[in-house]
Amino acid sequence: MRRFLAALWAKLANKPLALCDSGDVDGIVSAALFLRKYPNGVVVLAAPSEVGRSWWIRNVHWTFVADLPCPGKALIRADHHKTNKPCAKVEFYDPEAPCSALMALKALDLVNDPIANSLVKVAVETDTANITSKEAEELDLAVRFASYSEKIYIIRNLAINGLRALENERIRKLVERGYEAKKLMLEIADKIPIKEVINIYSPVNLGISYRQLTIELQRRGAKMVNILLRLGRRTFRYYCGADKNSLYDCTQVATRLGGGGHKYASGAQYRVSLFNTRKGLEVFINVLKTYLNTDRLELLELSRDSVKTLIY
Repeated sequence: MRRFLAALWAKLANKPLALCDSGDVDGIVSAALFLRKYPNGVVVLAAPSEVGRSWWIRNVHWTFVADLPCPGKALIRADHHKTNKPCAKVEFYDPEAPCSALMALKALDLVNDPIANSLVKVAVETDTANITSKEAEELDLAVRFASYSEKIYIIRNLAINGLRALENERIRKLVERGYEAKKLMLEIADKIPIKEVINIYSPVNLGISYRQLTIELQRRGAKMVNILLRLGRRTFRYYCGADKNSLYDCTQVATRLGGGGHKYASGAQYRVSLFNTRKGLEVFINVLKTYLNTDRLELLELSRDSVKTLIY
C-alpha cells in the first residue's frame, strides 16, 4: 500500500517516477542516480517477481525503470539482464553490461558526474561478485539487510552525498548489522562440504544473505550453487550462482522456476498451493534433476547449527 500511495502521489503531483530493483546494490544505485538527476522525483522499489504479478505496477506509467523486467508502461528503462526483454519507449539495454547502473548512468545523462560514476563503480563490483573496495563491501552489507524504508533512506543519501553517505550514522548501523550477518554466513559456509555442484535447502530463514552464501561457496571452489529458501508456508525463493568459465547456466534453472537473471547469477520466487506445500521443495528437486540430468540428487538441509545431507 505504501508503494502504491507513493506512486499515486507522484502522479498527482506530476513528479518523475522511477521503479527500481529492491534486492541489491545495482538497483539501489540506479535509484540513487535517478534522484540525482531528478531531486524532486519519487522512487518505488520492487522485486523482479512482483513486476509481472502486480496489477498496479503494470498499469502505472513509469518515467524510469531500472534493473527490472519491463512493467509494460515505461518511458526509459536501463537494464542488463538477458532474461528481461526490452519494451520501454527508450531502452538502454545491454546484456553484456556489468550492471544496470552503468546503463542508468547513460540513460540519465550523468556520464560526466563524478559522484554518479563513483556510485556506478561500486555497483559494478557488487553485481559482478568482484568486491575489491571497502565502499562496495559496506554498501552491499547495508543494502542486503535493510528494510524498505531503510533502503529509501540509503538511496536519498547516496543521491546527495555519493559514497560519503556511508559515513552517515544511521547507515553505519546498517553496515554493522550486515557484518554480523556475514559472520554467521561464514560460520554456516564452514559446515558445507565443497563439491562441483552444491544444492541447498533452507526450510527457515537463517538471517543471512543467501546470495552472499552462493558467492562464498563459489569462492571456495564450487562451480554451481543452488539454494532454495522457504520464505513462508507457500512461498519459496531460489538463488543460483555459477562459475563464469563453467558450462553451468543459472538461467536454465531460474526460468523454469519463473525467474531469470544471468548465466552466472539468477533467481526466482514462486508460490505453491495452500493444500500441497510440499510441492515447493518437490518442484525445486525435479527441476534440478532435469537440468543436471540425474536421477539422484544430493541436497543439504541447513539449520543454524548443522547441515544435514538428504538424498532424493
